[in-house]
Amino acid sequence: MGFFGHKKIQVNLTYEVIMKCQCVACLVQANSACAKPKIAARNDMINNPQTMLNRIMTPGMMKNLEMIRNMGDIRSTTLEQRKQMSDEMMKNTPKEETDRMMPKPDDMPGPYCANGVAVCKDFDYSKICLCNSCAVFRDFSLGKGKPVRYYCRDGKPE
Repeated sequence: MGFFGHKKIQVNLTYEVIMKCQCVACLVQANSACAKPKIAARNDMINNPQTMLNRIMTPGMMKNLEMIRNMGDIRSTTLEQRKQMSDEMMKNTPKEETDRMMPKPDDMPGPYCANGVAVCKDFDYSKICLCNSCAVFRDFSLGKGKPVRYYCRDGKPE
């Protein structure tokens, strides 16, 4: 619990949050030499998802894809067959492989509300944040937490 019995705000670093995050358009990091390659990598991930998938696909994941292709119409399988396939897929993709698929917070140009303080130290905090226009800000009621802005400097909201 946070102050006055309010729940602590928790923003998890998920693909959905990454996609909604507006940090890459924020003027605070627009001229950051540190952030520019991170922004370019994020944009490449969004604009060329197949390239990203090719880099992160593991043998277990490839085996799972082949299993899905060979399965045919899922509606023609029994619940038991689906459970067996799910169990097999879990064996093929250990947790360390799925963890490796998510970008590391240090590689991301945002969202700092999930990551914590930015790795880059050359941001221009005299510029205005665009938090209020961000879907992540609205979806997680970040205006109710502290800090309200400059997550990249001040860390995750509480």
